[in-house]
Amino acid sequence: MPISPRHYLRACLLLPLSIYACSESTFEPIDVRPLDPPQIYETWWAEVAACVSVAAPFDRVSWYEAERLINRETGTDHIGAWLPPHNIYIRTNRLLYIEGVKHEMVHDLLQTRNHYSELFVRCAGV
Repeated sequence: MPISPRHYLRACLLLPLSIYACSESTFEPIDVRPLDPPQIYETWWAEVAACVSVAAPFDRVSWYEAERLINRETGTDHIGAWLPPHNIYIRTNRLLYIEGVKHEMVHDLLQTRNHYSELFVRCAGV
């Protein structure tokens, strides 16, 4: 079931930055480095995996943190980004921002850049 326009607009309005860069063609990480994910990420992964009904090992993801994540087309900053097949980038100052991290987990588990699934709202809160 596609996400309603109201929920999509709510997600955009509640998050003051353009949060997610999910396209390789527009995504630019600044000062990126490998991230040893916090232990809580495994708990969040299990919650999101159950919510989207996809079983996948947590350790398939390569995690990175970056000082900034920029959309080259718009110049906007982002909190997180997912790049196929299993690369997740999180901005350094938002490493424990649950909705942002879970949002990128949904991308990885569903293997999609598409934001129109209602699973982003139900399973990540945005």
